[in-house]
Amino acid sequence: MICLVLTVLFLTSEVEPVQCSLGVPVTIDYSIPEGFATQPVELTDDFVLLEQQGDSITIVPIVLDTLLLPPLYAISDTLEVVHEFPPPVVIVARTMPDSTWIVPVFPAPLLHTIPPGLPQDYLARHRFWDRWGKPPSNRWLLPLIPSVAAVLSVFLIWFIHRKRSKLPSTEIPATSGRSYSPLDEVRALLDSKAFAEGRWPEYYRDIDRLLRDTLAVRFGILNRAFTWHQIRRKLAKEKNTRNLITDTTELAQEITLQRYASWGGSRERAKRYTSILLTLREEWHRQ
Repeated sequence: MICLVLTVLFLTSEVEPVQCSLGVPVTIDYSIPEGFATQPVELTDDFVLLEQQGDSITIVPIVLDTLLLPPLYAISDTLEVVHEFPPPVVIVARTMPDSTWIVPVFPAPLLHTIPPGLPQDYLARHRFWDRWGKPPSNRWLLPLIPSVAAVLSVFLIWFIHRKRSKLPSTEIPATSGRSYSPLDEVRALLDSKAFAEGRWPEYYRDIDRLLRDTLAVRFGILNRAFTWHQIRRKLAKEKNTRNLITDTTELAQEITLQRYASWGGSRERAKRYTSILLTLREEWHRQ
């Protein structure tokens, strides 16, 4: 079925233009009479369509000055004829008014304060280093080089010897002139005043020391400044130490809590961790 297309013409001067702002939603009414079924409006790059209800559309203008909207087509209910309805005039105002500042006329000719002469003439007045003369010679340092090298060599030998003498020994020192076995040292903790009086930071400091002694004897981990995280990383590089790392994790956590967080405890709790240390020493305290 063929539909006829008719254009509805009217004087745009009789319809007042729609004033709106850039980027602000505005509703446009095509004023189509009753009895017409409107079709969807054609989209362009000059606006964004938010909603269409019959002959009314809500858009966001994205161009300045006059917005050229597309015509709207509608079909009559009685006659199958397509009518074209032109859009109203839409004027988009700027979001910022024009500046009223007037730029003064640039002066001509341009005046400058550069004195006459060549660039080297200007530089000559600033060559202050010319008055200093030649730099002094460093030849007087040459006879001192052998002496300085000898002094540095002696200092380096003394420093290496001093560092080696400060390394902790892998042997466990005797207490009060008596020699204790690794297991007797652990059992002696239960007879200490720290255990009897419940001074747990002091008690677990001794547990920490004995556990580090075992690791020093077995694996050569001599640096007592290592944290337990650093110690576990070094143990992970050794062979067949997975069980040792697992068994020392709980004891190391308890040492950290008691020594640095004052966690508190009881004699039963201290006996349990002392027993863990005793088992570790029995299995690992050997070279």
